[in-house]
Amino acid sequence: MIEMRGGEDLKYSNQIPGWAKIVHIILISIVALIGLAAFILGGYFIFSGDWLGAVLCIFVGLVVVWATRMMIIGSKLHTDFVFLSELRDEGYYTYFKNIKNNYEEEHLIPFHRMHEVLIARKSQYVSSGSRSGSGYYVIGSQIVMQWQDEYGNTEYSRFGIASRSDLSKWIEKFQEHHVPVFNSFQNVSEASTADFLSGYAELEKAPLTSLDLVSDVETRRYNNIPLWLSSEMKQRKAQKQLMNDRKIFRPAFAVAMLMLFFIAMLWMPHWPVEEEVFTDSSPSLGVYMIIICFIIISRTYWRRNRRWFQPITDILFMLAASFAGLTAAKLWQPVASVYYDAALVDVLTAGFFLSVIFIVFKLLQRRDRIE
Repeated sequence: MIEMRGGEDLKYSNQIPGWAKIVHIILISIVALIGLAAFILGGYFIFSGDWLGAVLCIFVGLVVVWATRMMIIGSKLHTDFVFLSELRDEGYYTYFKNIKNNYEEEHLIPFHRMHEVLIARKSQYVSSGSRSGSGYYVIGSQIVMQWQDEYGNTEYSRFGIASRSDLSKWIEKFQEHHVPVFNSFQNVSEASTADFLSGYAELEKAPLTSLDLVSDVETRRYNNIPLWLSSEMKQRKAQKQLMNDRKIFRPAFAVAMLMLFFIAMLWMPHWPVEEEVFTDSSPSLGVYMIIICFIIISRTYWRRNRRWFQPITDILFMLAASFAGLTAAKLWQPVASVYYDAALVDVLTAGFFLSVIFIVFKLLQRRDRIE
C-alpha cells in the first residue's frame, strides 16, 4: 500500500524527505544484519549439536529475511516511483513517473465527466507498539469516482483519505461542481478499481446530505468494520483458495507427513530415550517444531472457516505418520516399544502447541469482528 502525504490545495504525493530515506536505509541495514547474525548463529548450533537453538535461529533468520524484503519493496515505492494526486478546479488529476526508466503518465478526469462520487470506508490496523496493548483500527474514507471516458465507457477511480478535514474539502469541491455525492458505510479496503466495474451496483449507498454522515472518519475502534466483497470478489477468493489448496497447501501437508514418516523410520529409532521420553540431546524437539510450522502453514490455520477439531485431526495425522514410520523400521531392525511411548509424548506436546496457536488465531478473528 502506497502512503500518500497531503499538502496544500488538495495535493497528495508519495515523496518523503531526504532524511527519511536515509533512516529507511539504516533500518533496513540493521534488520538485514540481524538476519545474517541469526543464520550464522544457527550454523554454529548445528555444528555444536544444539538442534533446538539451530531451528529457532534459522526460523528467526527466515522471518527477518522476509521482513527485510518487505521493507525494501516498501522503500522502493517512495524512491523509485513518483505518485501525485490532486483535486484541481478542472477535475481529478493523477501523475505517475518511473524514475529508473523515466516513464511518465498523467491523467485528468474533468468534473463534467463524473457521474457520481461515493464516500465509502476503509480501515487500517495500527499496532499499539507494546505487548500488553492489542492495537486498534483507524477508520478512513475511500473516495470512489464513477466517470465516463471519451468513448462513453463507465470507469472508476479511487483515492483514500484518512483525515476528516481533508475529506470535507474534497466533498465541498465535488459539490461546488455539481457532482452528486453519495455515502456508504461499507468497508471497501480489499476492493480494487477493477472490482468496482462489476460490483459497484452491489454497494449500499445513500445521498450524502450532511457532513455528519462522515463523522466516523478518523476515529479509532478496537473491532474492525466488516469487509465488503462483491459477488465476483467472493467467487474469485473461493477459487483462489481452492487453487492454493490443490497446488500448494495440500501437497505441503503431504510432504510434512511423509517427512515425519521417514524421520520415524530411518532416524528416530537411534534417538536416546530416558523414562519413555526422548532426551534433550535428541533432535526430537527441533524436528517437531519444524513439523508444527509446516502444519500451521499447510493447514491454513489463519482462515476463518477452520473448524474447532482441526488441531485434533492434525494430531492424529502426526501420530499415524510417527507410528507408521517406527513400524516400518521394524522390517530391518528391532524397535523397542518405548519409542512408541516417546513418540506419543512428542506428538501430544506438539498437538498442545498447535491447539494454542489455533486458539490464538480464533481470538484474533474474534477481535476483528464487529461488536
